[in-house]
This record gives sequence, C-alpha cells and structure tokens, in this order.
Amino acid sequence: MHEDLRIAYAHHLAGRLSEAEALYRRVLEDDPNHLQAMSMLGMMLMDRLQTEEAHALFARILAIDPEHHHALHNLGRLMQISGDDVEAVALLRKATESKPGFAPAHNDLAVSLHRIGKFEEALASLHRALDIDPTFAMAYDNLGVVLYDCENFSEACQAHLKALEHEKDPDRRISILLNLAAAACEASRLGISEEACRIILDADQNHPGAMEQLAKVMLRQGRNEEAFALLNRLARTQGLEIREGPENPEATILVLGGAGASHVSTRHLFDETLFARLTLVMLTPDQEDAPLGQVSWEDLAGVDLVFNALGEVEMSGGQFEAVKKLAGRLDRPLLNSPDRVARTGRDHAPELFKNIEGLRVPAVQAAKRGEILSKPPFLIRPAGTHGGKDLSLIGSECELDDYMKRTPGERFLLSEFVDFREADGYYRKYRFIFVDRKPYPYHLAIAKDWMVHYWRTDMKSVEWKRLEEEAFLSDWAEVFGPQGVAAVSEVGKRMDLEYGGMDCSLLPDGRVLLFEANANMLVHLDDADPHYKRQAVFRIRNEMTRMVREFRDDRSSGRSHRSISRS
Repeated sequence: MHEDLRIAYAHHLAGRLSEAEALYRRVLEDDPNHLQAMSMLGMMLMDRLQTEEAHALFARILAIDPEHHHALHNLGRLMQISGDDVEAVALLRKATESKPGFAPAHNDLAVSLHRIGKFEEALASLHRALDIDPTFAMAYDNLGVVLYDCENFSEACQAHLKALEHEKDPDRRISILLNLAAAACEASRLGISEEACRIILDADQNHPGAMEQLAKVMLRQGRNEEAFALLNRLARTQGLEIREGPENPEATILVLGGAGASHVSTRHLFDETLFARLTLVMLTPDQEDAPLGQVSWEDLAGVDLVFNALGEVEMSGGQFEAVKKLAGRLDRPLLNSPDRVARTGRDHAPELFKNIEGLRVPAVQAAKRGEILSKPPFLIRPAGTHGGKDLSLIGSECELDDYMKRTPGERFLLSEFVDFREADGYYRKYRFIFVDRKPYPYHLAIAKDWMVHYWRTDMKSVEWKRLEEEAFLSDWAEVFGPQGVAAVSEVGKRMDLEYGGMDCSLLPDGRVLLFEANANMLVHLDDADPHYKRQAVFRIRNEMTRMVREFRDDRSSGRSHRSISRS
C-alpha cells in the first residue's frame, strides 16, 4: 500500500478527516488513476454530502474498471441520495453481481427496491444480505420495515428483535425499538410494543415518537385516561413549534392541531421560503390549562392566519369548538372551518354529494360493534382510520366474525363495494387535491388488487404505469372527459374547504366513482418521486401560496374574503 494512503486510511478511521483528505489528494496528485485513493476520498465526500465531486470520482473509477464493486455500490448510494432509485437499483444490481458476497450492497439494493414499490424483490435482497452476514443489524431492521409495509407484522416484529440482538449503537437501537413498537402494535403484541416504548422513554423521557406510540397502545387497550394524559403531556412538552422560515416572511401561519386528534399533514403545503409556520397542538378541553398549556396569547399575536389541521371527523379530540374560539379570539382568517370539516365524514358523503351528475357515491352507514346488520358483501373499517388500515371486504358472515375478533374499535363504517376493475384487469385510484375548492391532480395508483394505495403499487418502476400517471397529471381533463371534470369540480364546491382532497375511480360508463372526499388527504414529496409527481406537488403548493397571499392581502386591506370563516 502507498505509504501516504496507509497513513490517510489511519486518519480516516480515527476521524481525522481533514488530514485524511489531504493525503488522499496527495496520492491522486502522484497517480490520478489510483483507484483505492479515489474510492476512499469519494466515500469521505459522500459522507459530507459533497455529492458532485464524489459522483465524479466514482464515475472515473468505473471508466477505468467497469466492474469495480465499491464504485458501483457507492454510486448507487449517491443515486439514492439524489432520489433516483431506478438508476440506483441498476447500479446496485451490478455491484452485487460484481461481488455477490458483499452484504451492504444487497442491503442498499433492498432500500431502493422498497422505495420503488418492489417489496418482494426487496425482501429477497435483504434475505441474501443476512445469508452472507447473519449479524447485520441494519439489514434485520430494514427487513422489518419492508415486512411492515407488506402487513406481515408478526414477522416484522421478529426481524426488529433480531436487529436489537446485534445492534450496539445506542442511537440506532432507539430507532429499531421505535420500529419494533409500531410493528408489535399492529401485530396485537401490545406488551412488546409498550415495553419497547418504555425502554426509549427511560433513555429520553420526552421522546415524541415513543410517547405517541405508547398512547396508541393504551387506546387499543381501552386505557383512554392514561393515553390522553400522555398525549397532553406531549403537547405541553412540544409547546409552540416554530418552523424555520425566511427572515421577513410574507405571512405567518398558525397550524392548529389537538391532542389525540388526526391531523392534516402540512409539511409540503406551505412554502417555507416564503412563509413562517407555527404549529400548536391544543390540550384536550378537560385540562385546566386548555387549550394553550404553557403557550401565551402573546406568542400567537403575530400570526396572519390560522389553518385548522383537525381533518378527521371521527378523531377530532372534541376540539372543533376550541379551534373556532381560538381563531375568533385572535381575530384572524380561519382556513378549513371546523363546521365545514365536520360535514365531510365518510358516512356523510351520500348526503353531501347526492345528485351530482356523473358521480356514483356508494352507500355508507355507521354501526357499533355487535350491531352490524348489513348482509355481505360490503367493505368495513373502524371509524376514523385511513390508508387502508383494518379495511376489509367482507364476503360472508364467517369473514365478519373473524374480522371483529381481530379488529379493535367500537364504531365501524360499512360501505357498498362497487367493483371498479377495468377491462385490462387493473384497478385505478385517482387522487385530487382541492385548493380553495378547485381540483388539482396529485397521483394515480394502478394495482391488481381492489385495495389500491400508492405505496402498495410499483408505480415508480413500471414504465407503462409511469406514462399513464404522467398523462393524468399533465392533462386530467383529457382522462376524465367533460362529465368527469364537472363531477370532480362539484365535489370541491360541495366540500367548501380551503384545503381537501378526493380519491376516486372511473367506471366504464364514464361516471366518477367516489371513494372518499375530506380534509385529511396527504400530500408529500419524496426524494424518490419522479419529476412529474414532484411537479404536481409544486403546483399544489403554488396554489396554496396564491391563496395565502389573497387572505393576507384581504386582511391587510380590510376587505372580506368569501372563504374566510370566523367564530
């Protein structure tokens, strides 16, 4: 080994990175094609997120040696960082072929396969990594994450438990414990979930993720008083969360939530380069210091408008009135008035959206445990749940009995099932986001199974699906036709919210089949999203920006705005 390289490597291992970098560069001055020096320097730069130079170094290595497994592996990791998981998969596959016995490459390949929806291939890669290295804690943890997304919760638990056996780093153990707690809760192994949360809380008594997960376990066990005490403690601990924004923001937005409530995610809705954002989780109404806790009214005096993040009727925490009163006392515009959100429960949809031409609204009814009289087939879910959680298609009385035995909850929603499979054998679910009552396409998910969720599909990796989604996002009116456009637009008007969303499909006769329409629709931006998906998110965020500016301008000029709600 080159003497400078040997010393550089020793500095690198000891964390003396500046000294190591200088020596790596000295080696490359003497020999510009020294593969090991380029590889070590590239890894150091990648760790520092100096990705452009690292990319150039790995590309140089591959120009010299196209089978260099470390360069293939690290360039694949760089593609992951940049969000190009399709290219990452191609590079990481080559890395595993170049050196089949290198477990980290199989693990990292699984990460990208998981992110593009190829769960079975991700599982295979992780099992290969663990065959090579049965002590690979990170691979066990990743295995648990993929199994969780496959809804194989019991095996996910076992994988996270194996990860804990082999992981020594305290910070990594906390992350694994939190994953274990989530998987164990879904597997109804509530004791394991609670124990994992309490181990985390012993290390960090105010760990927000552990507190939320422990409260979820308590609610599943009917320990409501303990759960809400914990959620109120969490709300007090977090206080008024201030998101970093520009030095002179165009407006300051107060996002109001509530302890124990289901919240609209606002992370990607408000442009943080333009607006400041404050988030407050209000205490439950039974608390002496409700709703603000330790937060003072003076802390809120500078806000320009209020966004009600209580988006799910069934899980509002009883705090709709508190939102209205707080916004009224602040005398600020209120986006998504609780009165309007309250009309958007799933079982209210048939009445709210009745007689819309070109729209099919399946029948929905609520029923308590033990009082379900509907005859199969029908869809059933616990009231207030989203994302397909505990959603089942019941085909017989025996299936209903089995469902009720394994599913917690006292109030359930039963929906008419309308078969929306298309002639090609696929099911399609379109999502629209409404900003100030106007629809904007957000995504299209295509699957072989009736339970269509974007994260369950392989939309990012199958070319024809990508092309179809891109066409929908580029010109949704062409896809839906005049009747469909009119129906979707009328849904937005009927909801009458500043922010909301709609999931639906298209029936063979051209009618729009409504799945749900409410405020609790998630918009997110993932590094792995293709460009057309990112453009759709930016379009929605730009419309939110336009609306916020209108509210701000109306308030500053003293004009009233048609969509401002006041208590």
